[in-house]
Amino acid sequence: MKKKLLTSLATGLFIISMIGMAQAASVSFNGKLTFVETDTGGVYSGTPLDTDFWGVIDDENFNGFITNGTTLTNFGCCIAAGGLSIGNDMILVEDDANFLNSVFSSSKYSAGNMVDSVNIEGDASTSSGSRIEIGLSYILDSNSFSNNDLSNYPFDPANVEGALFFILEEDSTGTDVYSAGGPCSVPLPTSIWLLGSGLIGLVSLKNKKKQQFNSPCKADR
Repeated sequence: MKKKLLTSLATGLFIISMIGMAQAASVSFNGKLTFVETDTGGVYSGTPLDTDFWGVIDDENFNGFITNGTTLTNFGCCIAAGGLSIGNDMILVEDDANFLNSVFSSSKYSAGNMVDSVNIEGDASTSSGSRIEIGLSYILDSNSFSNNDLSNYPFDPANVEGALFFILEEDSTGTDVYSAGGPCSVPLPTSIWLLGSGLIGLVSLKNKKKQQFNSPCKADR
């Protein structure tokens, strides 16, 4: 019986692994525009602060869209965007710390602090010949990762300290013409929900097997 139970649990773990690998994970996000670092033109030039933005990005093929209700930008991967990237033990300089405190309305960060991060980003060409990049950045506790390997993704949502969306547009010469973004409620990739569902199923399987193990044996007929 014990061997059978262990085999079932191992099978359950394999199924969870295959679900996480096989399913694309669309990430829906929304937030208000709270910072504009550069605005000398571009698709979203002149957009007022506190404007609502929302969109979707896929964490496997990095296709998606973003809109403020007036302008819609569809994007894919990848002209120059990085797709998925992991940051481990990044040391904050004073400007970085001040920026995070401002975006997240916090006083948590100081120069010299370390954080981990996850970036998901895609991009597209515009009709004017510029390149526009859209992405999500997650800031996580510095103990979340031990390296920059992509196998760290998907991450443990309990380690997330904040998330923000960003828009970066550069002209045909590569000069930034628009750079802005804002915080968003932490958008969790579908793969995390799939992993959670798989774990729930695994627990149910384990409990079922335990009940069978503890139940009285039927008399031989």
